Amino acid sequence: MEEKNINKDIEFSDIPDGGSTDIYANLKEKLESVEQFPGIYNFKFIITGGLDKIQDLRAILPDDEFVEQPSKTGKYVSITVKKQMQNADEVIAVYKQAANITGIMIL
Repeated sequence: MEEKNINKDIEFSDIPDGGSTDIYANLKEKLESVEQFPGIYNFKFIITGGLDKIQDLRAILPDDEFVEQPSKTGKYVSITVKKQMQNADEVIAVYKQAANITGIMIL
């Protein structure tokens, strides 16, 4: 399956804190307009607050390869996870779960 440049038209502000369905509906609309499903989706996260937070994220995406890049100061870790997704609803479900982890920023 061909991998393409993904996440280029989705901004951090499109990913909500909490559980507002209106914001998630907006995100779903944007995902469906710029992504092709099924396909590979790049999840990008920044984690602060320790390695236990990475383990919390691994619990959400247990079988996927994590590419971790620690910051120069060691204050945070940037994580990219490529995952085969069937539709925008699957992507949003991962974002909703990840939003419950304290110390995570979703990009």
